[in-house]
Amino acid sequence: MEERGFMVIGEELPRVDAEVKATGEGKYVSDIQLPGMLYGKILRSPYAHAKILNIDTSRAERLYGVRVVVTAKDTLGKKFCIHPHLANNLLLQDEKVRYIGDQVAAVAAIDEDIAEEALDLIEVEYEELPAVFDPEEAMKPGAPQVHKEANNIVLHTRREFGDAERGFSECDVIVEGRFTSPGVAHCCMEPRGCVAFFEFNGKLTVWSTTQAPHPLRQDLADVLGLPISKVRVMRAHVGGGFGARFPMDAIDGIASVLSMRSRKPVRVINTRDEEFISSRIRYPMVIELKTGAKKNGRLWARQTRVVTDNGAYNNHGISVTGNATARLSQLYAVPNIKFESFVVYTNNIYGGAFRGYGNPQMTFAMETQVDEIAERLGMDAAGLRLFNANRPNSGTVSGCKITSCGLPDCIEEVVEHSGWKEKRGKGRGKHRGVGMALMIHGGAGIKAYWGKDCNMSAAIVKINRDGTVDLYTGTGEIGQGSDTAMVQIAAEELGVSLRDINIVSGDTDTTPPCCGAWGSRQTFTAGNAVRYGAADAKQQLLRVAADLLEARVEDLEARNGRISVKGSPERWVSIAEASNESYANRGTPVIGRGVNDDPWSDVIDPKSYYGNYNSAYAFAAQVAEVEVDTETGIVRVVKLTCAHDVGRTINPSLARGQVVGGVLSMGVGYALLENLIRENGVVLNGSFQDYKIPTALDVGEVECIFVESRDVNGPFGAKGIGEPTMIPTAPAISNAIYDAIGVRVRELPITPEKILNALREKGKHNPR
Repeated sequence: MEERGFMVIGEELPRVDAEVKATGEGKYVSDIQLPGMLYGKILRSPYAHAKILNIDTSRAERLYGVRVVVTAKDTLGKKFCIHPHLANNLLLQDEKVRYIGDQVAAVAAIDEDIAEEALDLIEVEYEELPAVFDPEEAMKPGAPQVHKEANNIVLHTRREFGDAERGFSECDVIVEGRFTSPGVAHCCMEPRGCVAFFEFNGKLTVWSTTQAPHPLRQDLADVLGLPISKVRVMRAHVGGGFGARFPMDAIDGIASVLSMRSRKPVRVINTRDEEFISSRIRYPMVIELKTGAKKNGRLWARQTRVVTDNGAYNNHGISVTGNATARLSQLYAVPNIKFESFVVYTNNIYGGAFRGYGNPQMTFAMETQVDEIAERLGMDAAGLRLFNANRPNSGTVSGCKITSCGLPDCIEEVVEHSGWKEKRGKGRGKHRGVGMALMIHGGAGIKAYWGKDCNMSAAIVKINRDGTVDLYTGTGEIGQGSDTAMVQIAAEELGVSLRDINIVSGDTDTTPPCCGAWGSRQTFTAGNAVRYGAADAKQQLLRVAADLLEARVEDLEARNGRISVKGSPERWVSIAEASNESYANRGTPVIGRGVNDDPWSDVIDPKSYYGNYNSAYAFAAQVAEVEVDTETGIVRVVKLTCAHDVGRTINPSLARGQVVGGVLSMGVGYALLENLIRENGVVLNGSFQDYKIPTALDVGEVECIFVESRDVNGPFGAKGIGEPTMIPTAPAISNAIYDAIGVRVRELPITPEKILNALREKGKHNPR
């Protein structure tokens, strides 16, 4: 890759939206007030599984202040799902409810109190049905059927790469285990909500907490039966996403139906209780894993059986499970792989996209077993990982083409910075230990499961007559700083300062299409589109400047707001002069267009699962240092040392925020605290008083190290970091606990009770 000095790439620059957020000028959904606005509320099912026999809304309709009450009969009855061929959810249920919190009816009134009162006046007659809450029980013959299919198994998949049976026969050591991971709530600080306004001209405008404005626009058009030209989605400021805001949620469509019926703007926002009982969760999984290695430490075979609790409706379950099993063949490029997976309906809350997208569940199992193999072989766990680590310009047995790869460097960095050699295996007397885990993840989005157009992004770059720039991108700024990264990429390519760029994002009427913020794709996929658009605009400027300077285009460069002749910096024109010349004297405004349709990855063959899943792969190594109190079972995370391969760091402060936020708010919570406890479908800890998440007080030091492998296809070599940050944290902590006290817990979260039980089972009340 061409190396040169950068103007803004790699600089710790402030966020472009910092001022509006710090001053309170930025508008979240709850801040939006429109003339005549009504307030919507959703009536939710109290039963996990029941027939709807009758709904009487007459009393609610007569209540003063109520403007409209809607049920399924007021909708088109169109089903929705990210996989359209599997769609089985409705905006409002018509025949059955399938989990506690399922949406049945909705009202819009002049204030929230009246809307709440109206819900109490809606009379619903139910016939309760038998329910099933355990996915393994749901697979058995005779289990209650959640949908009309012959059984509760949404999808059963078997795949093999290489020859697993022969591979295991060639192994010198084999370990097996059963790992379980729970349902986890996103816990966004801002509940999900939207404002919908259906105007008399037939245009629907929705302000939403969405991660993906353009896909939401299409989903709303489909479910409401509107031409897409009659739907406008505007992303408000978003108080956290993590996958919870992707794709459409029923709340978006319900608010729209209420507005279409009332012809008034309607705002619907979940309460915190509703967030816990009806929002998407991380898919619970049961993973039975078997791993084999040769005596030299070479990982040689893996086999798994995965059961995913799909919940009541189809959403991301199939693709999340596919992503989990895909990582089996990718991390360490193990040559013999066999997997079997089941995605199963239950009468639980249905799952959705969540940071890591199935990878945290599988990595917890895989990286635990790598430590077990190292112990069985008498090898250092870090050395075993380094020996097996993925390398640049390599491939996997499942067809992945790895371009950039800084994984070996990540391992070496965390070994050095964590004091691994000095601390590993030395702290059991003090109940202190260190543990390591690695991960591989997509750093550029993914085409698999959705089709060829699922990983597209576009940008428009307009140069104004004064040399300032208007950047239009459909990206999803959800608090992670993507707008800032896009501005830095455009500024670097054009040779202008950040203050000269005005970014417009998240408005489907004014920005070109983009698939949104998911799959760690923004920096790579949308960033490439921005760079292409900026490069297009720059070439137009260079052609004008070449005439003005009587030079060849290839001899010019744009930098610091000027276009100059290489080697003759005294010969220059400003970008403003070149742009004004193009406008005023040539009648040609400078408008660049950039489209990235991700030409480097494949749409995965659904029969073989073979292909290149991602255009670029992100890698990481993390070391956790913990202290365990063997009397209480409480684990204190002393330090987390995190080395991440980011390709190239666009903005170190933004990248550091992703790492610290990922390992603290999600990684540690996933490892030690978080579990949405449900009993017969009832959420028992549906508040922040009972559902515990980590705070800054729960972890000591977090050290961030960025390894720059400079991906050949990424914008200036960059690739994504959003999801990878939390993926290896749980197994690193788990392995550190084992190093400290000599017991393993294979069920997340690793609570004090589980640790004490494990100590009792091994007779280790006072571990050595």
